[in-house]
Amino acid sequence: MSRSSLISCLLIVGLAAVTATAAQGPPPGEPGAGPGRGDPITALKQALTDAGADSLSSAQENQISELLQAYKAANAPKAPGEAGLSAMSAYQESILSGDLDGAKAAAASMAAEMTANSQTRLEKQAQLMIQILGTLSEAQTKKLSEKFETRGLFFLLQRFAGPPMGRRGMRGPMGPPPM
Repeated sequence: MSRSSLISCLLIVGLAAVTATAAQGPPPGEPGAGPGRGDPITALKQALTDAGADSLSSAQENQISELLQAYKAANAPKAPGEAGLSAMSAYQESILSGDLDGAKAAAASMAAEMTANSQTRLEKQAQLMIQILGTLSEAQTKKLSEKFETRGLFFLLQRFAGPPMGRRGMRGPMGPPPM
């Protein structure tokens, strides 16, 4: 196995592990675990209550709702690009014609595009989580950090952006694998 193939395989396995872990949601006892997991604002309100912090003001809740709506609108799933479709087609054709070198080259192209898309998604998720954290008062953030520690506060914020790989998981820019 060539070095680039090994790197691509390790990248895919690593991303699958991160996605599977994040898709499980927060562990019991973390903010946002349990009933009502679907609504991150409700989870935040409950976490603030559990931490003994001030409730969200109407202005904070509206600001968070606007941030979340803008994030969802800007990050709606898009159709695969021409480069992704071309790479997937080359990959399939190479496999069906028995061309291992062609399949490796196409796989490297697909992995590079998936990596770039994953980085962009992670950057956008980080931006949203930082913006939401910025809507909270210093006292609210301190109470949440004291109650749930760094890991719990991160899980709570991550609920707004979805799992690190987005809701599409490992499908990436090329869509679901052909079956």
